[in-house]
Amino acid sequence: MLLFIYYSNLKKSMKQRYLILLPFILFLLGGSNATILHSFDVKKLSGNIQLTLKHGVWKLWNKKPVYQNITLDLVCEEGKCKPEVWGYAQKFNQDVDHQGTLEKNNLEQLNISEIKTQQSHELWQLKITMNIQTHPWNTEISQAVYHIDLVPYKDRIIGSYQGKYNQKFLQGSVTGKIKQIWPVPVKNYKNLVPQEHPRLVFRRDQLPSIKKAIQTPEGKAIIQALKTNLEKPIYYDGYVPTGAYHASGHCFLALIDNDKQLANTGWEIVKKSMENPGRRLLEHSPIVTGVALAYDFCYSLWDEKKITTVTRWLAAQTEQLVKGDSPNNGWNSNAGSNWNARARGAAGLAALAILNEPSLSNEKIYHYMRTAERNIKRYLTTAIGDYGFGSEGDHYTTEPLILTVFPFLQAYSNVMGQDLVKGSPAQWILPHYLMRIIPNNNNLNIAAYGRHRHYAGSALFATGLVTVPQDFLPGIVPIFERYSGLKGDQSFGITLPHYAPFILTFYSENNNYNSQNPIDLFNSNFVDRQKGFYNFRNQWQNEDDFVANIYLKQELIGGSWHFPDVGSFRISGLGESWAKAGKSTAKWEEENVVVLPKSSPWRTSKPLFFVSNPDGSGIVTLQTNTKWRKNSNPIVGITGLRSFAVDYSKASGVPGLFVLVDRFMGNNSVKEFKEKRWIMHTAGSVTINNNSFIIQGKNKATMKGTFIVPKSVKITTEKTEEGNKIIATGGQEFFVIMTVQEKSPPSLNITGSGMTAKVEIGQQKISFDQDRIRLSTINP
Repeated sequence: MLLFIYYSNLKKSMKQRYLILLPFILFLLGGSNATILHSFDVKKLSGNIQLTLKHGVWKLWNKKPVYQNITLDLVCEEGKCKPEVWGYAQKFNQDVDHQGTLEKNNLEQLNISEIKTQQSHELWQLKITMNIQTHPWNTEISQAVYHIDLVPYKDRIIGSYQGKYNQKFLQGSVTGKIKQIWPVPVKNYKNLVPQEHPRLVFRRDQLPSIKKAIQTPEGKAIIQALKTNLEKPIYYDGYVPTGAYHASGHCFLALIDNDKQLANTGWEIVKKSMENPGRRLLEHSPIVTGVALAYDFCYSLWDEKKITTVTRWLAAQTEQLVKGDSPNNGWNSNAGSNWNARARGAAGLAALAILNEPSLSNEKIYHYMRTAERNIKRYLTTAIGDYGFGSEGDHYTTEPLILTVFPFLQAYSNVMGQDLVKGSPAQWILPHYLMRIIPNNNNLNIAAYGRHRHYAGSALFATGLVTVPQDFLPGIVPIFERYSGLKGDQSFGITLPHYAPFILTFYSENNNYNSQNPIDLFNSNFVDRQKGFYNFRNQWQNEDDFVANIYLKQELIGGSWHFPDVGSFRISGLGESWAKAGKSTAKWEEENVVVLPKSSPWRTSKPLFFVSNPDGSGIVTLQTNTKWRKNSNPIVGITGLRSFAVDYSKASGVPGLFVLVDRFMGNNSVKEFKEKRWIMHTAGSVTINNNSFIIQGKNKATMKGTFIVPKSVKITTEKTEEGNKIIATGGQEFFVIMTVQEKSPPSLNITGSGMTAKVEIGQQKISFDQDRIRLSTINP
């Protein structure tokens, strides 16, 4: 009898929870009463599962409770989930990651005939307890308990929850996503032994192979490059303090040669570095990174007092870098910020260096390490696009990578046995830059975007190659060796001492690979659709290669650097930079765009059309956001459309043909939007002839640009610090054809006029159709 009562109450309780869940399901599905739910396939409940609980946390604001969403992250395999749960509530406090425990994980069968269906459904029922921290420097922890009911719907999970946090009852909807496991386990990984060092760049059992690699021609050149860098002046301040990096170089050599004198040299530099912290977390991060690397290399050569001193210092810096600082000191913890990347990369590396040290609280260090890891993962998925383009621009993207992030990614693989690169945006960073590079002597140059018109160059490969998936190496390594290795300047990209152990470790592990042209491996058209970056390359041979790209600025990441790059383009070829960036300022006119002088820059754009050919040719069309006149009645606004075509087919008789069309929809006649200036920056000298301009490069190559529209175009030039700026005015639309050639420019056969004109150049036919350029070799 008692057993019957128990099962009756259980069935009643489950039915009540299902009735509570149903309104949330119907709301999420748009109010449909159709039977569209089904049972869970437990095999699909595998991966990183993110559950977002609506209004799952709250805090007082002006003495009133304000509710915020919280996302809970689980790792599951066929419905069996790890007990460790992490939570993140950005609007609650973006500097805190909350740790918790999965206490219940059940699939329950239900058959509720009263809910308009006779089907048997399954509820995925979870009970999760989270330790909620309101502020990174507040040690007080409040517990939140969530009872979650979930059902499958298409490729999502939906449901509801009931819970309690800070004495308040909570209830709301749940939406979930299932993503592939990330990070992925490292094959044949061996757990660390107690106090094992080195461990960050390479493991202790790899030391013999490292010493063996030093005896190879590559190894000897790497050591020589390291020693050359160690002779450079040491800077204990500035944006990138180098002292601790020098210490890591000395300690690396000390480890290799078992040289206590070098270890003492490393100690003296470490000591001075610890005594001279960076003025902000941005500058302090490289110091912590260098000290962590030096500590790892010199661990067996320093005495216990030195080890204890550095261990405690690294623990304190880890806590500081994880918890952050005041915005008054420039601190920026937004996921897409280079500040976040620099600081959390350094924090993670330091935590991995001292993890399991007997003199520390391992639980606390582990928590800091996992928090740093989660911040780096958010950085990689926020700031870096799906194919490696960084939304903060090339300098602010690549600098934190070489200073702290790549070292952390390598160390995480060694210490935790988990690969954060494979299957993530990080794996595409080196291929992305490889496909943009135009070599100049031994310099791996690119036409840069964003603030400061440069990037990390060969140092990006020196630090990043050891993390790259094996499948990519045949296309990347031969180029690196040709320009930065034994066949090039033999620098191996080592411009700071700490790069040397990374590239040496790479060569110790990768002796055999088949060379492959990057074009065959990565294709001529390398597109980052998340950020809206389209790259067109004709071949990968030498400095004469053509590389053209355009940045749509498809995502606008809050709390991070962004420039007026919407629709700006770059063109290089035949050894010249034809279309490049202007001065490194945030001014609209320093980009290759159409400027509306009495208005503000566009914020974002979206792609309308894209097509490409295997030879690297392609066409992309973007549409900008709409700009509105403030407080206008009736509403006044304007939207821009830009179509960019690249042709490497030689059907026109030249190796590079480029077409650009700009149209504007909306209120073109109002004063804010009427004036328009077409701008292109170039490195060469410019001459004007009626509706055409000719750019003369340093060699015999030229670019000729001809305006089909406006009919009465006025072209002028301005001398700049970077070269010359071409400015065209005289209309509301622009239709420009540009050819790059070594001999005389080809003639244009133009039929008709305006935007409906048809142009023939050799065998190539060009026209514009509503929202796209048409080329007879691509989309006739």
